[in-house]
Amino acid sequence: MTTQEIKGLLFAKVSELTSCKVRREDIAIGKNADEMDEIQQGSDRTLALDSLTRKWETMTLVSEALTRIESDTYGICVECDERIGAKRLAAIPWAKYCIDCQEQKDNSIAERWDNAA
Repeated sequence: MTTQEIKGLLFAKVSELTSCKVRREDIAIGKNADEMDEIQQGSDRTLALDSLTRKWETMTLVSEALTRIESDTYGICVECDERIGAKRLAAIPWAKYCIDCQEQKDNSIAERWDNAA
């Protein structure tokens, strides 16, 4: 895949992420007379905030990938400086870790969650 094609994919992702707006009503805290409605709104608010967080995190990764393209370090793992596999970059163009380093990060996070529980 060429640099222009990768940039095209990344800019398409930026466009996708910015087109999905979260409405203020989706995250507003309100009081309802019905307890079940209040529980449902709390659940909906949590989902909206989780979605907003994921979009922000992905937007950050995409922006970092575009910066790496400009600095000619795209496709190099930021952890171990090895090349990131072409299949991984085709699937996740904003990947900043090779598969081995990503697995180590994921396992470390899982261990922290296990120890916190």
